Amino acid sequence: MDLTALEIICGFIVGLSLGLTGSGGSILAIPLLVYVLKVPMIEAIYISLLMVASIALFGAIRQSFGKNVDWKSAILFSLMGMIIAPLVVHFSKNINEELRLILFAGLMLFASYRMMASRYQVPKAIEMQTRHTFYSIAQISGGGAAAGALSGFFGVGGGFIIVPLLTLIFKMPYRMAVGTSLACIFMISLSAVSSALLSDSNINLTLFINFLIGGLIGILSGSWLVNRLDNKKCKIIFACLTAVMAVFMFIDKVLIH
Repeated sequence: MDLTALEIICGFIVGLSLGLTGSGGSILAIPLLVYVLKVPMIEAIYISLLMVASIALFGAIRQSFGKNVDWKSAILFSLMGMIIAPLVVHFSKNINEELRLILFAGLMLFASYRMMASRYQVPKAIEMQTRHTFYSIAQISGGGAAAGALSGFFGVGGGFIIVPLLTLIFKMPYRMAVGTSLACIFMISLSAVSSALLSDSNINLTLFINFLIGGLIGILSGSWLVNRLDNKKCKIIFACLTAVMAVFMFIDKVLIH
C-alpha cells in the first residue's frame, strides 16, 4: 500500500475513535505510528500530541454547534493539566523507549478496562450544597493533573479519564461529556506539544499532515455516527481493539525483544 494512503488510514482510525467515544483516539495513535508507520517513540509522542490537539479542536468546534460542549467546564478542568503536561514532557524526554512502550501497553489495557466497565455504569450526580466545594475542586484539579501527566508522558489526551470525570463532577450527559472532553484534550495536548516544539524537537511534517487529514475525516465520520450508533457497542469495539494492540505490544517488547 502507498505510504501516504497508509498514513491517512491510520489518522482516520484515530479520528474515528475520538469522534465516537471522546477518548481512545490518542491511545491508538502511538501504536499505529510506531508499529505501522515505523516512527521512533519520542517523535510518535509529539506527532500524536499535535495531531490529537488539532482534530480534538476541530471536533469540539463542530460539537459546539450542536451545543454539546461546555467550554467553561472544559477550561476549569484543563487548567491543572496545562501546567503539568509541559513539565512531564521536559523531565521524561530521556526515558528509555522500550520501557515507555511497555508502560504504554499497560496504560492501553487500563483504558480498555475503563471503556468496558463504563458500559454498565450509570453516572451518579454528586450531592453538593454549592457547586465548588473543596471535594469537587480537588476532583477537578486531580483529574486535570492526571490527564496532563498522561498527555506529557505518553502523548495521549486522557479522554478515557476525562469523560467519566466530567459526567461525575459536572453531572453531564454522555454526549455532552464527549464533546467537552474534546475541548479538554485540545487544551491539554496543545500545552504539552508546545513545550516539545519549543525544545527544537523534530517532527515529520508530511507524515503529520497526512495523519491529520485522515484524522479530520475520521472525526467527522465519528461525530456523525455518535448520534446514530449504540454507545455501548462503540465502547466494546474500541475497548477490544485497544486490548488486542496492548497484548501485541507486550508480546513484542517483553517476550520477542
